[in-house]
Amino acid sequence: MHSALNVALRILLVTVFLGALVIQTVILPLLSLEAARELPEVAYLRIPYLILTIAIVACVQLTLVAVWALLGMVRRNAIFSDRAFRWVDVIIGAALAASCITIGLLVHLLGFVQAGPPAVVLALFATATVGLTVALLVVVMRGLLRQATTLEGELAEVV
Repeated sequence: MHSALNVALRILLVTVFLGALVIQTVILPLLSLEAARELPEVAYLRIPYLILTIAIVACVQLTLVAVWALLGMVRRNAIFSDRAFRWVDVIIGAALAASCITIGLLVHLLGFVQAGPPAVVLALFATATVGLTVALLVVVMRGLLRQATTLEGELAEVV
């Protein structure tokens, strides 16, 4: 991979990571305060839901860290190694964790609390769908990486 592309991707990863940090520390707490004020009957859920939504964003941040590590491996021409699979597994795990948390929130909100604005329900549904899609896509890409790693190993033996 061209070094300029690697640097550009790293700049974008840092930007997204910092944006996620702002979401965790500023936006989500403000949104939770607003929701507690607008829906006082479920205000007791403010802190638990805030913690869970911060955890979802933390899963995204963990994925960004894993992508950063994989970019470093690409830069060092070490992507076709068993170490890469650990980082790919981190991405899969983080995407699944975020999806499970989101689905849990959705089930609790609709099944037990029986409240919530349509926009929140839609956002939770979209988040769960995106998380599951990312996890499945990375599982497929992990299989391709496994094949490429095997082929690269076989080629190294021949040469």
